Amino acid sequence: MINWDDLKFCLALHRHGSMLNAGISLKANVATVSRRLERITQDAGKAIFIRKGQEWKPTAFGAELMNMAQYIDERLNVLTADEDELLAENALVRLSISLTIMQTFMADILDYRNKSDIPYNLDLTIRDRGLAYSETDLAVRYFRPDHGNFICAKVTELEVRPYVNVNLTHAPTEWNEVDYDGIRFDPAEDGFDISPVPRMRLEGLNLTAQSLKTGSRLAYFPVSFGDDIPWLKRAAPDRMPRTLEVWMVYHKTRKLDPVVRAAVDMIQATMS
Repeated sequence: MINWDDLKFCLALHRHGSMLNAGISLKANVATVSRRLERITQDAGKAIFIRKGQEWKPTAFGAELMNMAQYIDERLNVLTADEDELLAENALVRLSISLTIMQTFMADILDYRNKSDIPYNLDLTIRDRGLAYSETDLAVRYFRPDHGNFICAKVTELEVRPYVNVNLTHAPTEWNEVDYDGIRFDPAEDGFDISPVPRMRLEGLNLTAQSLKTGSRLAYFPVSFGDDIPWLKRAAPDRMPRTLEVWMVYHKTRKLDPVVRAAVDMIQATMS
């Protein structure tokens, strides 16, 4: 049986990437972290982490286990929080969300805000505001930080596919690139004989979708977005979709803050 106390050490290793930093976060030494990892690996009967270069990365099994541990950790924090520490009426919950993630889930966020009996106000921005300096309460990004005293949890994986104009009857000849915070796609990997250099590079899904109203260009969109645009169709429906990991991040010192807990609940309800 897996021991929760051992699992906490694995969760720290997952968050910080090194045994030294994991130990520092738990006020333990490297030997203790190593011993706990060895014990929980024996209990599980399979590898949980493997070393890649200077970092420890979870295996497929380990990643599932860490997601479960993250959920348990968050719920325990809520249960053990001071009952009197409640979210004030008209409190402001600030979220910094990458533009394309915001556009993908905006309808769900608005629906949650309008239908839920929640007492707080929302401040949503696409600007990359600092968590360490309390410029925002929670961030939603495509990348998890590789340093800093942050709690990170994978929210979901976005399926992404190439799309073209619905009336296009021949293969696309060019493509427009959506800025997914530096993550790039190559149309050649989906079987298209197109230059890897895009004709245009644009910020945001809406503007890029408008650019495909005419012409024979291709662009990559999240399936939940692209399938809802009436003038678009999937360009390679038989191909496997690409995936983008979506992470929520907040500072560890605020894990019991009712504002952060409210933000976490909303993101899980609208994006998971």
